[in-house]
Amino acid sequence: MDTDARDAAFAALLAAHPDAFVSAVTIQGLFAPLPEELRRTGMRPLEGPASALGLVIGDDHPAVVDAWHRAITDGTASCAFHPKAAPGATARMHIIDTTHRFGLYTCCITGLEGQPDALGVDAVRPRLVTVRKDQTAVITDADPGIVRLLGWTAEELVGRRAIDLVHPDDHQRAISSWMDLLTVPSGEARPVRLRHLHRDGHAIWFEITNHSFLGAPEHPHVLGEMLDITDEMAAEEALRASEQLLRRLTEALPMSIVQLDADRRIVYRNARVASTIGIEEGEILSDAILAAGVIPGDLPTVTAALDGVLRDGVDVDLEYGFRHESTGLRRIDAKVRALAAPDGQITGAIICLTDVTDAVRMREELHRQATYDALTGCRSRAATLTGLDEALAQPATNRGVAVVFVDLNEFKAVNDRHGHAAGDRLLTHVGSLLRAAVRDGDVVGRFGGDEFVVVCCDVAGQPQARRIAETLATALAADTAALHFDTDAGTVRILPRASIGVSWAPPAPSTPTPSSPAPTPPCTQRRKPAPAASPCRSRSSSGIDVL
Repeated sequence: MDTDARDAAFAALLAAHPDAFVSAVTIQGLFAPLPEELRRTGMRPLEGPASALGLVIGDDHPAVVDAWHRAITDGTASCAFHPKAAPGATARMHIIDTTHRFGLYTCCITGLEGQPDALGVDAVRPRLVTVRKDQTAVITDADPGIVRLLGWTAEELVGRRAIDLVHPDDHQRAISSWMDLLTVPSGEARPVRLRHLHRDGHAIWFEITNHSFLGAPEHPHVLGEMLDITDEMAAEEALRASEQLLRRLTEALPMSIVQLDADRRIVYRNARVASTIGIEEGEILSDAILAAGVIPGDLPTVTAALDGVLRDGVDVDLEYGFRHESTGLRRIDAKVRALAAPDGQITGAIICLTDVTDAVRMREELHRQATYDALTGCRSRAATLTGLDEALAQPATNRGVAVVFVDLNEFKAVNDRHGHAAGDRLLTHVGSLLRAAVRDGDVVGRFGGDEFVVVCCDVAGQPQARRIAETLATALAADTAALHFDTDAGTVRILPRASIGVSWAPPAPSTPTPSSPAPTPPCTQRRKPAPAASPCRSRSSSGIDVL
């Protein structure tokens, strides 16, 4: 249809249905503010929903979409539908191409005359109305649709001061905006957000754009476009309340919370961050800042974890050392979680930091107590057996395992003669001598009472195992190995004496069973015992037992 035919169709529709609902529609199919000419037709503005589909039951969506495409192609189209707010009613939607007049399509809904609620109260409530004011901010004209927003008819508002409709708490902002408007050239505009009072007393938020035409020679006035932003402001208020709640929660948590954007800029941090990182909002968490606190050995792990989260969105948990200027070296547990947009793009990260220094110290102390003998500093019995299991399970690169058993002689006599404190000093002294005589990586354990066990890996064979035992015997028998201490009777000198046994085995998947006899393994060399001797031990001329 040409433009004249479309104008004629619209005129005929307006004449036949002057009380129809009307809306303006963009080429994308979305409702837009009504042009002034459409407002002055007297039709009821329809600006609440985002599109016509918001008014129609789901089963009628295809008919509405088809009519929309026909209107674009042919210039005009219509279809019957059932309103979502009143499914039992039937209405007709008319769509006319009026882009040559308004730059928009016009949508009219007929068949609901006498049924003002058929489309739903919210659906027909306009979002944008206009008012005209004179130089003194007195209303001279108003959009008829303003009654659906403020409850006052246009006629009731004419002659009233605009400030009388504004919420008292916003009077100062309204006056400041008006005084600013009076200083601008004619044709310019100034926006302001104000609460207005409905006739029933509740407040409605408007974004008002006041256009100054005070320089017009015949009819100087101010045209105010009032856009209802109540829903937007309610959403902002809900967001502010939610943010405040989250901030209060993060301040109450016993940990430091940091939010980063994709560029590592600090978007938010709670007060506890000062004790773990010491950075401020707006700063960039650069490698240089990290290097100033994170201990060098942990820095590569921390930077790689942070880069990985911001690049790949992979969550990371780690623990690192941090040197604080006032509290010294601390251990920090960090949980880094990626933040992503709906499309999956990484927008930043949340970091939860907990000072676990005390927990780490306790953990290390428990490990030390479980691993080491409290008196001698040697490995405990359990830790020694664990070390033996690990040594026997070594791969073929380990040439063999030697185990040396050291049993102190006449230890009970030391306790009886000099007291248990002297016996404890002797045990500690022997443990130190044994640890000093073995290689790095060898395990020296106190097996119980006056018994020690030494586990040595990568020992080539029985001769080498025997030499290790001889080295330990020499270390204990040397004059420098004597223990000296003072008593009431004078200085006492004790030279440790011990019986030493040694066994060697190549690496094999075997498990030691010290508490029960077992068949002799293939790797064990046994000397034929004398009839009265132990069935698995003989004594060599050097005093070292060989199994």
